[in-house]
Amino acid sequence: MRLDRRDFLKLSALVGATTLSGFGFSNFLYAQSPPTFIPMKNGGRELEAKIDPFTGELVLNENIFMRHSSCLGCYSSCGNRVKLNKKTGQMLSVSGNPFSPSSTQPHLSLNSPLKDAYYATGQYKNLGLTHRATLCARGQGTLETHYDPYRILTPLKRAGKRGSGKWKPISWQEAVQETVHGGALFKELGESREIEGLQQIRDTKTLLDSNQPEFGSKANQLALLGGRGDGRTHFAARFASAYGTVNMFTHGSS
Repeated sequence: MRLDRRDFLKLSALVGATTLSGFGFSNFLYAQSPPTFIPMKNGGRELEAKIDPFTGELVLNENIFMRHSSCLGCYSSCGNRVKLNKKTGQMLSVSGNPFSPSSTQPHLSLNSPLKDAYYATGQYKNLGLTHRATLCARGQGTLETHYDPYRILTPLKRAGKRGSGKWKPISWQEAVQETVHGGALFKELGESREIEGLQQIRDTKTLLDSNQPEFGSKANQLALLGGRGDGRTHFAARFASAYGTVNMFTHGSS
């Protein structure tokens, strides 16, 4: 039996369709899912809302609330959208902020109602394709950073010789007290040295070094080493100015 090119293609298509159906892949033969398709509830997190792709009806999940903010995963401070459990306050996921120009273009107007942020994630009028916001992997990783079991959440004080790597947690009140007033802070370790606190160092009249007056006053012993410029830097700069030290360094200092 001889097959021409056309008959061969017809036979190949028939065999392929039959094979897919036999392996249980019959649904793959449809261009889209049947209208009666219902997602299986076999895992995953709760949806924040349900949107009818035809009417745009929006039904919010009462167990979830969304917050729009800025990501601190890097120095870009892109917009983010945080999904939280209303009962526990736990963060469930982090995604892009459709109101932020760094997360999507064109972005939603800041005067847009919050419901538009939900539409920006769905299929209604293809708004999910127009305004869908994204967040890089580093931004999404901030969720793991927040819940990192090794994240330091309390002040730590040296509990051994320098370089021993031994630390103990102390209260914020104790940390403030020792930082401000100083004293023999490590006498329980056999160290008798008196350590000056911020109160003793803040002397704007006495020179730090009389032989080198260009070093300024004793208050310049305090050096503030800041991090990123996400708003907190301005408060640190005001504190340094009020304290009397010129040694204020930030992420971009050289």
